[in-house]
Amino acid sequence: MELLRAFISLIFFVSGVYLLIDGLIPEIEWFLLLMAVGAFVFAYGFWPSRRRGQREEAHNWLDLIEIVIELPIQMVLWAFRLCARLFKDGDAGVDL
Repeated sequence: MELLRAFISLIFFVSGVYLLIDGLIPEIEWFLLLMAVGAFVFAYGFWPSRRRGQREEAHNWLDLIEIVIELPIQMVLWAFRLCARLFKDGDAGVDL
């Protein structure tokens, strides 16, 4: 079942990369970019992640693909956490 989830996730990820490139190259098409974001989110959701405790075995190639699939979502989450830390009450940064 893990390999089926990994395969489905990989299909969503490759589709997201294609939609991202197709939405940016000739001219910016916002609908395709929105679909690319959705494909990346679905790929992240379907992926059997070791970090989230959904996969126990260690496969080198699955671990490498996990880094690639989780990277776009982790970058967005990192940016949101950085913004939240800057605008949080306290000594961390800017206070509104």
